[in-house]
Amino acid sequence: MGESTTIAHAIFIIVSVMMASVLALVVLAKLSYVESIFSETIKEKADALGLRLMIVNAYRNSTSGVIYVYVKNVGTTPFRGIESIDLYMGNYTGPLDYYHYNATLQPGEFNYTELGGADGVWSPGETIRFNVDPLHDYGDLVRVRIVLPNGVTAEDVVELPRG
Repeated sequence: MGESTTIAHAIFIIVSVMMASVLALVVLAKLSYVESIFSETIKEKADALGLRLMIVNAYRNSTSGVIYVYVKNVGTTPFRGIESIDLYMGNYTGPLDYYHYNATLQPGEFNYTELGGADGVWSPGETIRFNVDPLHDYGDLVRVRIVLPNGVTAEDVVELPRG
């Protein structure tokens, strides 16, 4: 009877160690996954903190009616994917209209011109001119809001001299 108890204890210890090892592997795998997500989130937030936009100037072309909005990246991080920007515009006291990107400018759309060299990257210190074909005549005071996909926003009320 003493030998069977010893064998049973040995089997119990072996099974316990194997179960503890499996549990440790599962926990470590989950911890690695959580750490990866946490690192990625911190990197995205740090990049967003390095992006700052400033609406510098705007004017309306009296012939075509197109509104030109000049926006500068005053942050420290370059931005790729300018076509994915959301642009909103409207009378400074009213609701804003949404404008989406289209290379061929149509009413309700915008495209852009890189003023520092056309490489598709909005580098720190670079100014981009957004060419907006407005849905309405907003008057002389217009509110402009530019929202990047990562949540960085620039908003300002600009006076649109006709020129």
